[in-house]
This record gives sequence, structure tokens and C-alpha cells, in this order.
Amino acid sequence: MNKYWCIFILFMFFFSIPAAVSANGIEVEVNGETVEFINPPHIENGYILVPAREFFTLLGAVVSWDGKTKATIAVKDKVRVNIPVGSNVATVNDVPVQVDVPAMIIGSHVYIPLRFAAESLGGEVNWEAGSSKVLITTSARKLGSRGGGGRDPAGIYGGKININAAGVDELVGIKGVSKEIAEKILAHRETFGPYKSFGEIKDLPSVDDALFKILKANLIISYKEKGQGCYYGNEFHGNKTSSGEIYDKNLYTAAHRTLPFGTMVKVTFPETARSVWVRINDRGPHAPGRIIDLSAAAANAIGLTPYGIGRVELEGIIEG
Repeated sequence: MNKYWCIFILFMFFFSIPAAVSANGIEVEVNGETVEFINPPHIENGYILVPAREFFTLLGAVVSWDGKTKATIAVKDKVRVNIPVGSNVATVNDVPVQVDVPAMIIGSHVYIPLRFAAESLGGEVNWEAGSSKVLITTSARKLGSRGGGGRDPAGIYGGKININAAGVDELVGIKGVSKEIAEKILAHRETFGPYKSFGEIKDLPSVDDALFKILKANLIISYKEKGQGCYYGNEFHGNKTSSGEIYDKNLYTAAHRTLPFGTMVKVTFPETARSVWVRINDRGPHAPGRIIDLSAAAANAIGLTPYGIGRVELEGIIEG
């Protein structure tokens, strides 16, 4: 009798696996063909995640794992995607992109948000509600022209002009900006240094509310700063930040004294030559002589943790 029970149990085990895979109701099609995942998709807070290596390979990308930053890297054609585990910020060609749900490790596999992964490589994603099916159509990603001067080189920001790199001709190209006004905007930059906020532009005597609205819609501000950086202690985990968010030591966030909340900043630690993108969601540092406080995860990613404090370089884009 025990023999038959063993056979029955084995039978149920093997045939229950497909049922478990399809029990989540998720079916994915790429260019009309159903994807048979070895590791099934996963739903997290209403978002679909898929196994990173399987999915990126399916889309024709070369996939690798960076153990130091705990990130999946996928390269296809001229596109390089970097998705760190536990972070709401990924990068596409080193440009930060907010993701709805962070990559995570399930079992021994890294899972990534399906929509972001597909769209980052030029795919089009649609949801067929009637059949609970994700439809993906792949195509070559369109890369913006390199352009010149203050224009955003990759077209990521819709062709907006970088006020800290633009010349008179580029500013005059904005409707409503005369040569005289353009020269005054640039004169302020030459006198006081690079713009650090849109408030500086708004306060210029030659800029009224109507013109400021136009400028804000057409400009971005490139941001660079060098100085001492540190990171939050574990005792701050779970505390409320100045933005109202709860500090999570596992996410890539940071505190800065003046940058708007939500600003994406690339932090480089020259000592290790490693960089990480963080999102500003808190105010600080409160210690004099420091320019940024990093989350524990961000500090680990660039190798700052063993040093405690170190000189870092910040780069970012402020949008209107």
C-alpha cells in the first residue's frame, strides 16, 4: 500500500508544477509567441516581475551580474540597462529611470519589473485584460541624436536645453526669449556660477511669470558638486524623512540640503571609482562640511561604508 501512495505523491508533485505556474494567471507573449518560463512570473504589489536572465536573454540582450552593486546588467545594441536589487531607480545608458517596484531576489533568482525591462530595450507592452495576458512587441530602441551645446544628448528629457551649457543662440530659439534676455540669463551664470535651481531663474529681473513658465518648460539644470559624503546609521531605518517618506536602508536614496525631492543624483566615490544613482527624499546632512547623506544600500554600492566618510562627486538633472 505504501508503494502506491509513494507513486501517487510523486505523480501529484510533478503534475502540480505546471498548475502552480499557471495559477497566477499570468501569460506573456513576445511577438505573438507564448513564453514558457522556467521560473514563473511573480506579482508584487500589482506589478508583474519576471526572472531577469531568462527575460532579457529572450529579448536578445547579453546579461551579466554585478556582485558588488547587486545589479543585473543587460546590453543590447547600443542600450545598457542596469537594475540594482532593492532600488526604485534603474539606469538606461547611465540615465536614471524610476521603476514602480524594485528588482528582488526570489529563491535564488533575480526578478525584475517586466514593463520596465521590455520598454528599456525598445519593446511595446500591452495588457489584454480579458485573457490576463501581457503582449510584448519588440523593436529597435530609438536613440536621440547626439546634438550639441546644451541640448540633452540622448533626448531623454524631450530635447530640453541645459541652462548651464547653453549659449545665446540656443536660448533665443525658445519662443519668447529675446537676445537681450538670453544674454542677461547667461550673464547671471557667468557672475554667480552655474544655476542650481529654477528659483534663481525666476528671481531674475528680466524674467516675468509668463516667461518663467516658458523657460521652465524648455530648460533643465545640470547639477555638479564635490565634497564630503556619509551615510545613515542603522538606527534611522524606519524613520520618517523630510519628504514624508519612510527611510528604508535597502533603497537607493539620499539627503541633500537644497535639491528638490525626487531629484536623481549620480554619486561617484573616486576612491573606488564606483557610482550609484540615488533619489533625494530627505534634508541634510546636518553635519558641517558634508554635502550628502546616503542610504546604507547606496553607500555599500559605491564602497563608502568601510571609510565612514569620503569625498564624493555628485551629478544630476533638475527638471522644471
